Amino acid sequence: MKKTLTLALLAAAALGAGAQERAMRVHMADGSTQDIPVGNVSKITFVSQGDPTPGPGDEDRMVDMGVSVKWAAWNIGATKPSDYGNFYAYGEIEPKDEYTVDNYKWQDPDWNDDEVLYEQWERYFKLGATMTGTGYDVAHVKWGDQWRMPTREEWSELINNCKWTWTAVDGVTGCMATSNITGNKIFFPAAGNMVDAEHTHDQLGCFYWTSSEYDDYPQVECRNYRANMDGTHQSADGYDYPEVGFSVRAVYGPVPEKVDKYFAPSEPVDLGLSVKWAPYNLGANSETGKGTYFCWGELAAKYYTHRFNYKHYDPINDSYADLGESICGTEYDCATRCWGEDWRMPTAAEFQELIDKCTWTRSGYSVVITGPNGNRIVLPAYEGMSYRGEPSGYIRTGYYWSGDASTSTWASGKVKDDCGQALKFNAEQGTHTLYDYYRGGGIQVRPVYVGK
Repeated sequence: MKKTLTLALLAAAALGAGAQERAMRVHMADGSTQDIPVGNVSKITFVSQGDPTPGPGDEDRMVDMGVSVKWAAWNIGATKPSDYGNFYAYGEIEPKDEYTVDNYKWQDPDWNDDEVLYEQWERYFKLGATMTGTGYDVAHVKWGDQWRMPTREEWSELINNCKWTWTAVDGVTGCMATSNITGNKIFFPAAGNMVDAEHTHDQLGCFYWTSSEYDDYPQVECRNYRANMDGTHQSADGYDYPEVGFSVRAVYGPVPEKVDKYFAPSEPVDLGLSVKWAPYNLGANSETGKGTYFCWGELAAKYYTHRFNYKHYDPINDSYADLGESICGTEYDCATRCWGEDWRMPTAAEFQELIDKCTWTRSGYSVVITGPNGNRIVLPAYEGMSYRGEPSGYIRTGYYWSGDASTSTWASGKVKDDCGQALKFNAEQGTHTLYDYYRGGGIQVRPVYVGK
């Protein structure tokens, strides 16, 4: 535990030996002494040497650079600023001797480059637009609380708000960042990186993972942004394959939340039921528009969906977050968060009301649902989004999220905690029913109106 002696106590102790005394005498274990002028000391802090784990509010290891997050003073796996710490592949939480595609934790073991259906990027389980604060984030897993890997934007913010100097600390070459805002400094050792079993660029460059996925054609390139600094250049614009080993520097602060915002309809549709319905899908602007594909409990669009980039999946424990029996109107309700509090996701019972009390007719692959009062809404069929992204063909079935979790069980009796209840229909076959859909898959949302 940290203990602090204030300057007042130090002064009192020093003056006790005589008013002319103005020094604190430190008696060393080897019998020597050292006199330190009291005026040069503001406080004394006792810490455990070699403790690598900063805690919340640890001012000695949490540096205020005047930007949106606090920065750690040293790398993950290090004990002081000049230590290299560990190298990590993207999304892995333990160091290793070799950094190869074959031993990368998040590569698909079933991938086969001899099959035409497989593309190079599909060799990897891509982990999402950002993994900061998740089970893939070594900073968050190792240090806890609000410690996490910085996003590309947070790295760029630091780079653009500091003066960078190529220097040495404890004989280790690296970059010193001096904040243009607070004047505080942090040092980044030039640890280089690991490619296969080779330690490259040692003492020549600083390479750090960001938590951000390469966003230019993510279904073509499985790469992730990195920050790199040397004597002449500093940026977070580079990107690399995930199996490469880079350093990780933590930041402290809440995970930035991405919420898509759309214009809500001016008028809901009254079908003569218990709730009024939106005239078009969330993210669309016409009754036949596709809208946005959402995963259950997520608030923003994605390029692709699967288990490994589902926000509420924990890869360490292979488990799913408990968001409650219903997310309708909660912080996890994309309709409420994207359109405002007058709207929410429908319940499974409200979908059942559409099934039981309305007339369903086919219009191409869409359905026209006519209520008891003669008013109608159209639900277009757009299938679901997969790891390859939005479907490009064979659009026959429509899926729409309710806000209710699945109440079904597996043969073992365990509740299907990886599923939510959805509406499923096929206009061609004339079928419409409630269906358990995987939460990490992207499908449409048709909100209901709860305003006055």
